Amino acid sequence: MDTKGRKELQAELKRQGFLIQDIGRWPAKATYYKDTGEAMHNLPADPFSMQRYLRRGFTLTPPVSPSNGEGEFKCECGFVAKSKFGLQAHKRKHERESEQGEK
Repeated sequence: MDTKGRKELQAELKRQGFLIQDIGRWPAKATYYKDTGEAMHNLPADPFSMQRYLRRGFTLTPPVSPSNGEGEFKCECGFVAKSKFGLQAHKRKHERESEQGEK
C-alpha cells in the first residue's frame, strides 16, 4: 500500500479513537478481537491487512456487549446470527445477490 493509503487508514483509525504511530513500520503486528471477546494475537497490522480484518468485523478493542442487548444479532431479513462476524458474513450474501440482480 502506498503512502497515501497508509495516511488514509491512519486518519480513519484516528476518527474511530485509535492512535497508530508509524503505521508503515514492518512487520507490524496487532491484537484483534472477535465479537465474542476472543483475542487474536500477533496478526498482521499492515494497512491492507488492517482494512481486511476491520471489514470482517474484528476490532482493535475487546467488545463490550452485543449490539441489541439480547445476545443475538439479527438481519433485516430475519436471519439470526450467533455473532457480529456471522451477521456481517450473512450481509455480504445480500450484497452479492443485489449485485447479481443489477446485471
